[in-house]
Amino acid sequence: MPDFHCRVATASGEIVERTYSADDEAALRRDLETQDLLVLDLRRPNSFVDSLARAFRLRGSVSSRDFLAFNKEFVALIRAGLPILSSLEILTERRKNPAFRRALLDIRERVKAGEALSDAFAAQGTLFPRLYAASLASGERSGELGTVVARYVDYTARVLAIQRKVVSALIYPAILLTLSTGLIALMVFVIIPKFSAFLRDFNQDLPLLTQVVVGFALLCRTYWLWIVLALGGGVVALVLWTRTPAGRSWLDALKLRVPLVGRVIADYAQGRFTRTLATLQAGGIPLVTSIELAGGAVGNVVYERSLAEVANRVREGRSLWESLDQTRLMADITIQMVRVGESTGALVEMLNHASDFTDEEIDTRLSRLVTLIEPVMLVFMAVIIATMLLSIYLPLIRVYGAAV
Repeated sequence: MPDFHCRVATASGEIVERTYSADDEAALRRDLETQDLLVLDLRRPNSFVDSLARAFRLRGSVSSRDFLAFNKEFVALIRAGLPILSSLEILTERRKNPAFRRALLDIRERVKAGEALSDAFAAQGTLFPRLYAASLASGERSGELGTVVARYVDYTARVLAIQRKVVSALIYPAILLTLSTGLIALMVFVIIPKFSAFLRDFNQDLPLLTQVVVGFALLCRTYWLWIVLALGGGVVALVLWTRTPAGRSWLDALKLRVPLVGRVIADYAQGRFTRTLATLQAGGIPLVTSIELAGGAVGNVVYERSLAEVANRVREGRSLWESLDQTRLMADITIQMVRVGESTGALVEMLNHASDFTDEEIDTRLSRLVTLIEPVMLVFMAVIIATMLLSIYLPLIRVYGAAV
């Protein structure tokens, strides 16, 4: 059935935007009217525009930091004894993100209509993590919603801490790369073209290095617009392709094969899986379901596919540690900890220990990576600049030698 974007007014006078599926527009209007909803706007989405929006993430989104702040406040309100509806009303008023605010309004209306909180969050699609809806469902079943949300807050805070460490480690290399790129652009577009006219006055054959560098600089200066358009088109095409299943699979596999960086990415995916699995298991979610959800949260297709196979093996009765070992993607220490956890009944505790160990490995590898990248970037910049300067001074040195 096709989807329709609707803006309706409730009996209490509130304006709500939702997406409905129906056979046709007339049937949807009749259905909404039977629910005492006044249809203000009803339209079919533009599939082409929506595809572009999904490709470039132009639609509304909720940052992890905003969602973490929301859940911290949500835990405080729940533990203070406020009903869920009252808590949602208070939290909705405090949200500045329009997409987040619209989603919370829709969630509040769904809960008011009798829908479970976990189902209301799951109905928002990819705006919120599937892990969160699953955690809420476990909290609703056990009657410990506040504890489950608090556990999710702790999990999110740990994941964001690792992300901040990765970003912080890459700031200095990014600055070096930006400075070197700017300096190279200055020489290519300004300095070398000015020297080219001066070098022609020597009426001598220029060295091969000088001819190559000067020719490249003049080419860039003459056709810079076409070069920019070609590079921009290539980037757009690459981004669109990486949004496809085949493109994302290729990109994620390539990330894991990059020297030094690939190992950090692999450790991050592994640590996120074990920490997510520990959070879900602590919430009482069945093991197979926990593996499926945790596998979808790692952010790498290679790991997601392998972990989906792990879930199938566990469903068939195989042990978790043996199934993980067959993927060849997990560290030996993680496999051993999971094995001990399964045999002793302390799986959650051992998964958390494995996550902490992986976090320490990430810190160590990042320190080594930054220590190595800095001299490599400096040497790279020095070689490029030295090559350009040498191409300029070689003719001068040759003329000076001939004159002497």
